[in-house]
Amino acid sequence: MLFRSRWIPILFSLLLLAGGVTLRIADPALIQTLRLGVYDSFQRLKPRVYEPAPVRIIDLDDETLARMGQWPWPRTLVAELVERLTSLGAAVIVFDIVFAEPDRTSPRAVLPLWPDIPEVEALRQAAAKLPSHDEILAQAIAKSRVVTGFVLDRSGAGRTPVLKKSYVFGGEDPLRWATRFTGAVTSLAVLEDAAAGNGSFNMTIDQDGIVRRYNTMVRLGDALYPSLALETLRVVQGGRRSFQIKTAGASGEYAMGASTGITKVKIGSFVIPTDSRGRMWIHFTDAVPERFIPTWKVFEADFPRQAVEGMILLIGTSAAGLKDQRPTPLNAAAAGVEVHAQALEQMILGKFLERPDWAEGAEILYLAGLGLLLITLLPWHGALWCAVLGGGATLGAFGFSWYAYDTLGMLFDPVYPSIFALMVYIILSLVNFLRNEAEKNQVRGAFGRYMSPALVEQLAENPDQL
Repeated sequence: MLFRSRWIPILFSLLLLAGGVTLRIADPALIQTLRLGVYDSFQRLKPRVYEPAPVRIIDLDDETLARMGQWPWPRTLVAELVERLTSLGAAVIVFDIVFAEPDRTSPRAVLPLWPDIPEVEALRQAAAKLPSHDEILAQAIAKSRVVTGFVLDRSGAGRTPVLKKSYVFGGEDPLRWATRFTGAVTSLAVLEDAAAGNGSFNMTIDQDGIVRRYNTMVRLGDALYPSLALETLRVVQGGRRSFQIKTAGASGEYAMGASTGITKVKIGSFVIPTDSRGRMWIHFTDAVPERFIPTWKVFEADFPRQAVEGMILLIGTSAAGLKDQRPTPLNAAAAGVEVHAQALEQMILGKFLERPDWAEGAEILYLAGLGLLLITLLPWHGALWCAVLGGGATLGAFGFSWYAYDTLGMLFDPVYPSIFALMVYIILSLVNFLRNEAEKNQVRGAFGRYMSPALVEQLAENPDQL
């Protein structure tokens, strides 16, 4: 019988352990989904506590659109908004909006649609001397500190965005690690050229459609572009600094004997820890109404200057009809601009969630150690004591993960080691049961014809008495 040999269960157990470790290294989608689900649960149980930061959202909300007209607005009205916020003392104005096409309300765009009559022809000649609405907005942008944005995609089409500042790096070239795109949707060149900064809107959307991480940088061709939040931090500090990127193997960074990618990004006095691809984990807060200022209020004569003075102001929308909404662990339909705002708050406050580059290695070592311990102890101490050990290890994994999240701001995976410990316990218990049954049947077959049934059963239950 297969289970009569004592080395067969040991070999089987080691193969099971090797398979478990290999599966964890491969990290298939199901394991990732389970791990991310635990991280989401942690955030729901204890979201980041909101701390006031100099970041506000100038919200094109439903009431604003009802009061001031549907979007898109004429660029002249957008220029008025920029001028108004600048006069109120805004530190930086950030557009979470792409102005990809010329304004169709400009006189030169509208008049060709009118009939060919002498009066209209006179208007056309006069309009030819007027700046377009896009040029008027560009003039307002040039007089302020404004960050425009763009979206990268994989279409291979579009104009290359304006890169305002390059990067320097220590360790390996981060180009090989950053998320790569081949195309772009950009704002008009006249607006990008006038702006003090230009950043990417791209967020990391996991396979379940939820936004949990924020790209601090993205790759287009052989260039790295900063995110909207990172570019904003550069502009707010004067705009002259380059981005500093550290990868594993750089001075002061741990590589754990392997090439583990990007570890942090620095811009001026701000340091952002990232994963290997330069993405920052977002530690979300619950809904905070004071983040949002309806745009219509800004145009009111009695709007208080102190509400925006010295602030980073992101212009975006929470209106459901404009469809800039992203599911997050805490909100099934968060405004996209709010994700940028929360990322900016964390960067400014220095309050981060981290999954260190050595976390995966530590989890695999824990998994292998736990598996070897169960394999060693189960044949000698039986299922009950090993059940206690496995349960304790599972509780310990979840307890440590919660402590790391709550106290250290670090993310560790308690799911896979716990599932694997349960699988090892069940399978090895079954193997040991089958082996014991095989031994009992062997004793019954050997002595059943020569001894009383009671004595045979006694020997079957205690083979050592042979």
